[in-house]
Amino acid sequence: MPIRLNRFVLLLCSVVLASACGGTPQQTATPSTDPAPVNDLRSRYQAAYNAGDAAAVTALYTDDATSMPDHHAPVDGKAAIQEHLQQIFAQYTPSLTITPADTEISGEIAHEHGTYSMTLTPKGGGNAITENGKYLVVLKRQADGSWKIHHDIDNAGSAH
Repeated sequence: MPIRLNRFVLLLCSVVLASACGGTPQQTATPSTDPAPVNDLRSRYQAAYNAGDAAAVTALYTDDATSMPDHHAPVDGKAAIQEHLQQIFAQYTPSLTITPADTEISGEIAHEHGTYSMTLTPKGGGNAITENGKYLVVLKRQADGSWKIHHDIDNAGSAH
């Protein structure tokens, strides 16, 4: 009799546990780890930056983004990021090349690091400024499945 009672208790616990968990196991959607959308975002960022289009660059950021450019205080929020970029693009014609080293996607967050090379040519004349450095970016997947920049930081290696 003790064996039947143990089986009954085990069966009862299984039924209670299954009920508490919502019955039959449900599969949850696994977010995509396809890097193509992140690669596309990076390409659009580089193209908009090189076009000097502050609005197009800023459209790639989340509303609550923080940008931490080298030699500058952190810039919080889309409006402030756009203003910061407008100041740069008003003074310089940019040429930016981004080279990713590692991109990792985990659920709704992705991060990437790599290097960049940038030349800023003064619109008023003078010598161009060339900078090579490294960057780190944190991205958030949006409700529509697209990615936007949530945090970014860059560090200059050297300026000429």
